Amino acid sequence: MRTPPLWFGLLSGTAVSCFAAPQAPIVKESPEQEAAWREVLRLDAGPQGAMEASTRMSERYASHLLEQEAALRRFLLLAPKARSFEANFRLVRVLALRSEMEGNATLQDQADALLERLEQQALPPEQAHIAFERISQWMRRNRLPSREQRLDLLAAAREFRDRFPADPRVPRLLVEVATQFDRDPERKLAILEDAQKLTRDATLRRRIEDDLRKLGLLGKPLQLKFTGVDGRVVSLEQMRGKPVVLLYVSGNAQTSLLGWKNVSETLQSWPEVQRVCVSMDEDRVSMERIRKDYGEGWLLGWDGMGWNSPLARRWGINAVPTSWLLDAQGRLVSLNAREDLEGQLQALKGAGIKPEK
Repeated sequence: MRTPPLWFGLLSGTAVSCFAAPQAPIVKESPEQEAAWREVLRLDAGPQGAMEASTRMSERYASHLLEQEAALRRFLLLAPKARSFEANFRLVRVLALRSEMEGNATLQDQADALLERLEQQALPPEQAHIAFERISQWMRRNRLPSREQRLDLLAAAREFRDRFPADPRVPRLLVEVATQFDRDPERKLAILEDAQKLTRDATLRRRIEDDLRKLGLLGKPLQLKFTGVDGRVVSLEQMRGKPVVLLYVSGNAQTSLLGWKNVSETLQSWPEVQRVCVSMDEDRVSMERIRKDYGEGWLLGWDGMGWNSPLARRWGINAVPTSWLLDAQGRLVSLNAREDLEGQLQALKGAGIKPEK
């Protein structure tokens, strides 16, 4: 399994938004219109060239969004009516993404107003794109939703499913929504089973199987042994007696590095908690960079095999960051150690769980 490309992850924040914009019927266009549209499509590939340091990534992608907006506005000035909805719909996305990156509410207002105008003239298939875009934007703006917000999101996803039952995006939307319920395994299971019944996509089906496998691990002791990059042998079995936080990250996914940083900050008050991190990077340079910037106090595993690594595939790891919490008996007690890690550790401490003898 693969996470979305880095440029996409920073721009959208969720894989739900990776579907192409609605496509207009093929019509005869002028050479000028064709050239303008080719530029719009070229920019869909995201920023090109070598990646820069993480501190420069946001600037680079913000600049790319400005390029996309300019290309779309140039195309719209040519008044190609056959692609008017598609071009304006793409512009809605760009404005919303710029608003999220820049914290500019005015841009979001512009995106909302344009989407409202499109909705007034939209045909049924276009209505589905609009409804889907609203859910996508909500997910990007609410990356750490409260319980009530998660339930509202689930209700919106199920409404989309019921309103547009033939839309091929329904199963993937449900799978993405399921990621918000790592700490509510029963509800997560129901969502995944719903998506599994609806999907015909082999790749998505494998992802669902991975996620179901992870749910099946809850409450069970995990066994994992490898030699860390510092030469020390890491064994979860030998670490029993104290809780363990187990992370999977990648230097090519900024969100996973931010998650790593936040977990490390929380654990400063919990020196007794053991820390294991597995790098999903394929190249040593990237691994060594994140090890230097984020790895202090962590046992780091890396084999250069990326998503094909046995360290990940054995448990169906298909996204970063993945953050798990194991209790003192080595049992997996949480599929999300980033959300309220302090409270989760306090709960373990209050339970007075003792290691098995």
